[in-house]
Amino acid sequence: MKKLKTIVMVSLCGMMILALGTCAKKDASSAAGDGVSGTLMVWMDSNDWANAVIEGFNKQYPNVTVSFENVGNVDSRPKVSLDGPAGIGPDVFLMPHDHIGNAIIDGICEPFPAELQQKYNEILLDASIKTCTDVDGKLYAVPISTENIAFFYNRDLLGDTPPPKSFEEIKQFAEKWNNPSANKYALRWQVDDSYHNYFFLTAYGMKLFGENMDDYKNPGWDSEAARKGVEFHHSLRKYYNVNVADAIWDSTVAAFQRGEVPFTITGPWAIEDAKKNGINFGVSKLPAIEGKQPRCFSGNIIAAVSSYSQNPEAAFAFADYLTSVEGVTIQFKATGKLAAYKDISDIEGLRDDPYLRGIMEQAPFADPMPIIPEMAQAWDAQKALFTFTWDNQLSVPDAQKKAMETYDTALMMAGKSR
Repeated sequence: MKKLKTIVMVSLCGMMILALGTCAKKDASSAAGDGVSGTLMVWMDSNDWANAVIEGFNKQYPNVTVSFENVGNVDSRPKVSLDGPAGIGPDVFLMPHDHIGNAIIDGICEPFPAELQQKYNEILLDASIKTCTDVDGKLYAVPISTENIAFFYNRDLLGDTPPPKSFEEIKQFAEKWNNPSANKYALRWQVDDSYHNYFFLTAYGMKLFGENMDDYKNPGWDSEAARKGVEFHHSLRKYYNVNVADAIWDSTVAAFQRGEVPFTITGPWAIEDAKKNGINFGVSKLPAIEGKQPRCFSGNIIAAVSSYSQNPEAAFAFADYLTSVEGVTIQFKATGKLAAYKDISDIEGLRDDPYLRGIMEQAPFADPMPIIPEMAQAWDAQKALFTFTWDNQLSVPDAQKKAMETYDTALMMAGKSR
């Protein structure tokens, strides 16, 4: 009923605008009106997905002719900057959320109207919405899918032991399970990867680039919170006693997918191979660290309306359809990607998938990867915190200093400084 009321209200708004004879770009709240027509070019990265979405969209908007080009998400932003002014670009395009900062600077994204922004604020994950919002609070794209890491466990290897809910419980299990002489360890993961290990820092309150994750002068690796996080991370060396060079994909996540390891830390990209191998496994949110739920990184694919679109009314209607329950259900069936919804109970398939439900358990405890350009200089610096301490090459304070120096050097190479 709520959805029906929204559609009615939006349709009335569109009729009022038409009656006033507005010839400028129309408020996108009119996008659900019966008068939406014309042509659209959309860029997506999957033929099957695009064809299914266009078919569904045209059932609601039969007067819009939609053309499609297969353009990779990571390629779309620079391509729009070139093709848009030439009049051969898309009306709607997709990109990773960390491209939005430069897309806004380039002026290639049309801001979403307040009505749609309010609607998305109610149904989509706060962290995902934040990735598309500028400092003035304007929404320049909408998240259509999200992903984050979680905790994977092998039910057969656990036996009667319930899945751990804390790292303390993992340590207790490892005390009995581990046999270093046989290279047998309960928990295996990529121990120095910057993306996968960020959550150790957040467990003690560190937030990359400050409270709003936009202060490049304050990465936070020299903080007390970071020190505690790295110390806890290093405490796990006792339970996974291998060097960084040996904690690669094949010996960690792939070993879990082969059924050799009780626990690993990875993301939805690891589900399919484990299923193909017949592994009896489950997925849940990351285990607590000293009673605190750690926050991981999240990444989002977002849909934007081009500033060069000649049919913004229909373009916003298409972006809105991608974000609808029907749209994200089509997306899941075609690609297996997770919708950035707060409540997935209406999304057929996703709501019934036990593995993706586990991924979504962690989603409310995820920080979107910062969208500021300096994030490009952050990855290697943050990795230094874990690499040098895990291999016992540096003390934690020295590793913190190393991380800051690595970051400053990378900034200097990019023509910047703190």
